[in-house]
Parts: sequence; structure tokens; C-alpha cells
Amino acid sequence: MDVKDKLAVITGSASGLGKAFANRLLESGAMVCLSDVNEAIGNATAEEFSDKFGKEKVTFVKCNVLDKDDIEALYSEAERYFGHSVDIFCNNAGVNHVRGWRLCMDINIMSVMECTEYVIDKMDIRRGGKGGLIVNTASMAGIVNGDIPEAACYYASKHGVVALTRSLGTDVFLKESGVRVQCICPSFVDTNILADASKDQLTFIKNKFGLMTPEFVAEGFLKLVAECDNGTALCILDKVPPVVYSDMSATRIFVLSVGAIMFNKIFGTDLFLPRHQMIFVFSLFILAQLLLYFLISILF
Repeated sequence: MDVKDKLAVITGSASGLGKAFANRLLESGAMVCLSDVNEAIGNATAEEFSDKFGKEKVTFVKCNVLDKDDIEALYSEAERYFGHSVDIFCNNAGVNHVRGWRLCMDINIMSVMECTEYVIDKMDIRRGGKGGLIVNTASMAGIVNGDIPEAACYYASKHGVVALTRSLGTDVFLKESGVRVQCICPSFVDTNILADASKDQLTFIKNKFGLMTPEFVAEGFLKLVAECDNGTALCILDKVPPVVYSDMSATRIFVLSVGAIMFNKIFGTDLFLPRHQMIFVFSLFILAQLLLYFLISILF
């Protein structure tokens, strides 16, 4: 999507990733409606961007994503201010696990579903909408399994965001509704979501994973919006070009199911364990090498 002259709404955009996303969109010619529960910081960010890009390009609307009335007011106020229908809606507001599992799940996945349902209803071409794009801020925590037990709710919430994105980001749904859905999955970013981390934890994160700036992630965000397909989950890792993480789960299950049947027929195994799977995959690799060698010998 060419974002020039498009209208984007971004939740949780007073600071951090949301602010960086807004700045990158504005630099590319978009109009942006900032929103956040923190009105003071949100207004300050709006003023900063107004000075930089012009008041006609940016506004701020206070929004608590846990309040459906706030969500509806955000959407309608954005369209009223700019006199333009919303083209891009970014579900970016989020918290970490420290504030409790219920609030973590409510903000990170339940509010994302609430916003998504409402936005789809407004954008849906079957209901008189013009179509559009929904971008969800997930995380690498929505791709990998967590090894921090106390943060299980955070991993669960972000896995939910990725699953929601892929379930809606299909060709069938796009054709019916005119709405595309994508998500961005950054690794550790220097934002307020790490404010509760100790000095030792931050040092560990920096040494093992790297700590990205919001601006670095925002470059990947723009590539996601401008260049990537419907349903894309884009992983952002420190000092690495953005990586599209394809959903190969159905293919893997099919291949492993073939292996399970073969092992059952040949060895009588009634449970296809990981060690059996490794042997099966290794056998497929060897077979592929032999076939490749055979084809090369015939052709050359």
C-alpha cells in the first residue's frame, strides 16, 4: 500500500513503538490520528508532530482501548477531523505481564479483538465501507515459546494476536470484506514495556538478543504496510533485515502425519514421538539428496 494521503489511526501512540510508527507514516505522506490513555503525553506528541508535519496531518484523541465507547469515538473523531475515511488502523496498545495476567490479556488480545471487530465492521465493503488495512503489534513472543513462567500471559496474548491476524488475513476474507490484516513481531525494543526490567535483566537482553530502537522497528513497519502480503507476520530482529515468518504448520502436520502412518505400518509405533520425527525427517533429507544426485547424473 502506498501510504501517501492515507489516514492511519494508531492506538498506544503517545510514545514508544506507536509514536515511531506514526512518525514514519507521516514522513511518508500519511495523515495520522494518535491515541493513547495518557492524554498529557499524547497531546505533547501531537504538538511535536504538528510542528514538524503540519496541523492538518496529525491529531490526538484520548482512548482507553478497554472501553468500547472510546474505540468508537476514536474512529469517528479521526474521520471527522481529517474529513477522510480511515485507511489503516493499528492495534498497538499493549502492556507487559507485571501488571497482572488479566489486564495483560485484556489489553494485549481482548481489546485487539474488540477493535478489530469494530474496524472491520466500518471498513467492510459489504456494509458500505471502502476496505482498508489492520496492522496488529504482536511480538516475537507470539512466534516463539516462552521460557519465563511469570510472563506466560504475555506470550499467550501475543500468540493470540498472531493467530487472529492469520485467521483473518486470508484471500477469502479479503475478497469478501476488502480488509487486509497484518502483524509485526519485534524482538526486544527499548520502550516503556521494559520499564519494570532490572538492570541485570536489561544487560542480559542486550547481550543475548540486542535492544532495538523504536525507529529501527518502524522501518520494518513501513515495509510491512507498503510491501507485504495480506496475513503477513513480519519478524523484526536486531541488526537483521525484516523476516516474513510464513505459517507452515499445516504443511508440517501433513508431512509428519505421513511419517506417523509409515512408522505405524513398518515398526508398529502407535505414538509418533519427536525422536521418530527426527529419524523420519533425516530420512527424507537423505532421500532428497539421493534423488538430486540421480537427476544430476542423468542430466550431466
